[in-house]
Amino acid sequence: MADVSLDYAAMEASISAYKNMHSLLDGSTAALGSASSDAIPQSALRDRLHDLHDSWGGGLDKLSRYAEDAHGGLSNVLEAFRSFDEDVAASMEEGGDSA
Repeated sequence: MADVSLDYAAMEASISAYKNMHSLLDGSTAALGSASSDAIPQSALRDRLHDLHDSWGGGLDKLSRYAEDAHGGLSNVLEAFRSFDEDVAASMEEGGDSA
């Protein structure tokens, strides 16, 4: 029985979710801050969106960066485990050939 078991599909799904979160938050934050009169002709609504960006934009930017960092970190962890799996499999094959 294995001491460690990883669900690569679950890790890949998490990596994808973090990448999508980063893209979504980044795009949304930029759109709030740059809402133009062409896109939103109602000045009151446009002003409220700009206010929302001013109030929440910094936090959303941080969350976007955290998602990007989590994406990169988890990608590195997944690659390390895959490499470890390959190394263990290769050493088991080498050990099996000499027995």
